[in-house]
Amino acid sequence: MQKLLALSLIVLLAAAETSHAKHRNGGRGGRGGRGAKAIFIFGDSLVDSGNNNYLNSLAKANFAPNGEDWPNHLGTGRFCNGRLVADYISEYMGTEPVLPILDPKNTGRNLLRGANFASAGSGILDDTGAMFVQRLRVSEQYNLFRRYKGQLASFVGGRAADRIVAAGLYSFTIGGNDYINNYLQPLSARARQYTPPQYNTLLVSTFKQQLKDLYNMGARKISVGNMGPVGCIPSQITQRGVNGQCVQNLNEYARDYNSKLKPMLDELNRELRGALFVYVNAYDILSDLVSNPGKNGFTVSNSACCGQGNYNGLFICTAFSTICNDRTKYVFWDPYHPTEKANILIAQQTLFGGTNVISPMNLRQLLALP
Repeated sequence: MQKLLALSLIVLLAAAETSHAKHRNGGRGGRGGRGAKAIFIFGDSLVDSGNNNYLNSLAKANFAPNGEDWPNHLGTGRFCNGRLVADYISEYMGTEPVLPILDPKNTGRNLLRGANFASAGSGILDDTGAMFVQRLRVSEQYNLFRRYKGQLASFVGGRAADRIVAAGLYSFTIGGNDYINNYLQPLSARARQYTPPQYNTLLVSTFKQQLKDLYNMGARKISVGNMGPVGCIPSQITQRGVNGQCVQNLNEYARDYNSKLKPMLDELNRELRGALFVYVNAYDILSDLVSNPGKNGFTVSNSACCGQGNYNGLFICTAFSTICNDRTKYVFWDPYHPTEKANILIAQQTLFGGTNVISPMNLRQLLALP
């Protein structure tokens, strides 16, 4: 059942792309050059495909039942029962999912399709996620990207490497941990220093410099996800919610952050020559799945499929967790992360959605640019 669902949704993505490809290629079909582009993933556990497997970190998912719907039911390090949004975008681009940058297999021809630099527990701020011991901060993700560029240049030559880096798609998903694993923690120094609006100003100003740094390393086409409805994830409903409802003040913090993020990206588009920053409205995409579960084929949107405690909102997913019978009916896999089915629907929106969910263009349009 799980595999049939994943296959059917992949077919939907492929069918939509076939129509778009025929239009681009004068009715001939085919990839339209999209397979030539690499993808570079930065961020946190929403997009970490296994980097933390190689760290002394408490934030890991390389064990069952994580990966239950991955081939051979392997726990790859993804905080999900199956694929992540970035995996489906890679498939759309005509390639296998990119490897974690710390994976020893990420050499030679594997470098040509890009790499995943994301790390569970990381945030915009360096002190975010300190309770997990080791994680790749943004600065460390960037150091690994610089090393990747050197390896790529050694493999294909400097000029070819520069072309691959410049033509690549960059995806950045980060910010939620700066609340969940920093500001909202007991005895948080950040909460004593800043009100939520002040904290969001700090986050956005810090993130702006990080995005400038990425541009200076060669990135030009950059997709940036906003902060999702953190008050609606099972962990926060369990800890702070009433009667299974979303925690509205936390969602207000996220909306305030998002209201500052989009103008910042608009500024970068004006300031940085040749850059195109795309704003992904993850908040509205996920809110729709949570608020209208039936419309999207779900029945449970406030409880995790895998976890412990009320709404399965405590602790990460392990072999000792309570696990649901039908993963396709749940928006959330564990207390913090969406299921594979939810990720597929999110991927569809980022690839083909209108400007209400991704602007100034969707990823299909971004990838079609020279």
